[in-house]
Amino acid sequence: MSSRLACVLLSALSVLVPLLPSSALAQSSLPTFNLERLELDPAALGSLVVSTGRVLPQGMVRVGVQGHYEYLPLHFQTRWEPGGGMGLVENRFSADVTIAVGVLSWLQLDAEVPYILGQGGSGHRDVPAPEGSGMGAPWVGARVAILNPDTGFHLAADVSTQLPLGSKALLARDEYAVHPSLQLGYLADGWQVGGQAGVLLREKRDLGPLSDEKKDLIGSELRLAATVTSRAGELTRGEVSVVTGIPLQGGRAGAELLVAIRRHATSWLDLYVLGGPGVGAGMDTPTFRFIAGASFATSHVD
Repeated sequence: MSSRLACVLLSALSVLVPLLPSSALAQSSLPTFNLERLELDPAALGSLVVSTGRVLPQGMVRVGVQGHYEYLPLHFQTRWEPGGGMGLVENRFSADVTIAVGVLSWLQLDAEVPYILGQGGSGHRDVPAPEGSGMGAPWVGARVAILNPDTGFHLAADVSTQLPLGSKALLARDEYAVHPSLQLGYLADGWQVGGQAGVLLREKRDLGPLSDEKKDLIGSELRLAATVTSRAGELTRGEVSVVTGIPLQGGRAGAELLVAIRRHATSWLDLYVLGGPGVGAGMDTPTFRFIAGASFATSHVD
């Protein structure tokens, strides 16, 4: 009798489970992906975050160390509403090390290695906030100069890829991610402008069952960015950059306006701060981010 009763119960469950709401089945875990949507430019010949198509001179090495804070980098909303709020990740503190090497006059190799110092937030339904510290996914890349004059128009092709390292539990890596881009700029004596267009290719993740919003998707997107920077000051340089992500697999667009000031402390040491608001209802667009850092180079360029 007991075995017959067990068979009846299993049969009933097999019929009832498919009838349960999909959201009830999907709330026990959070899909993993790389929450960090900003890539620093390791060469920083344009702005700190947007290239102007330039590559480091042959033999030059630049190393940067940055501290990074993001406010509300993961929160669910249907329209842009800046200000206070709760999210699965409300505060994230991290550190980044970047390095760029001018291998040839037309070839640059670079890398970025992040580490999450700490993050915390508020649980949503049955999903706890991803808290703690750990390594983020490193990026490695190569940039090839197509046009590289002393002044005038610059053009370069760049590709970066994420290494399969980093903490999934902290939302610090994708299953895979590749970011090819084309970078264009104009270099004058006292200023420069630049823009880049690329595509971030990565695995699609659906968070709609958790938030009850079908547009809460993470996936491949078109990446567009532009910058204007000063080159006139001997000691101080200002930068204004805009970076945007336009989803290609559903989801919501997001953008960030970032303003930076660099201080040339010596011919080989730069100190800088960068910050600004996020714009848009994309759930992975932070409300605000701030970065402070220092870079060390084997020679002076700008």
